[in-house]
Amino acid sequence: MFYEKWLRSLPYPNWRSFFLKLGGAKVGENTFVHDVLFQNAYVDGFRHLDLGNNVTLQPGCFVDLADKVIVEDSVTFSPEVMILTHEDCGSKLGKPLSKFYPPKKAPVLLKKGCWLGARSTILCGVTVGECSVVAAGSVVKEDVPAWSVVAGIPAKVVKQIKQESETVDHAKNES
Repeated sequence: MFYEKWLRSLPYPNWRSFFLKLGGAKVGENTFVHDVLFQNAYVDGFRHLDLGNNVTLQPGCFVDLADKVIVEDSVTFSPEVMILTHEDCGSKLGKPLSKFYPPKKAPVLLKKGCWLGARSTILCGVTVGECSVVAAGSVVKEDVPAWSVVAGIPAKVVKQIKQESETVDHAKNES
């Protein structure tokens, strides 16, 4: 826990990337980790964190490392994004709701080029597809298709990006 708190105090994002690697994380080139809170790093260090090349985690993000967080190349975390890899209402402490909501743990996969809007939340077991956008404030509990925009609580697809870009490209070629 001390290492994680000390890491957040470093003044430069590239220093954090370097020390995350020393703590067991995989961190690609040109990856910038601003002031990010890592939960459960005390269990396995940062071995569950895999950040590709050209990834940006803006200030105030929260990343749960109870299970793997795999972030492919060119992913952008806007400020205060929350990534959760586990759910537990207190089963180890015998909390009454644990009978109905057993603990769950699953990795999160963020595919190449996706963008997570400010204060969006990605729940355990979710894959966000390639070049997808998660709108600010959304809660994602199901996989996000590639080249789409999702928004809301719970997040739903509101737009297909690739189809529109193909239409624009096709229109230009016809001219």
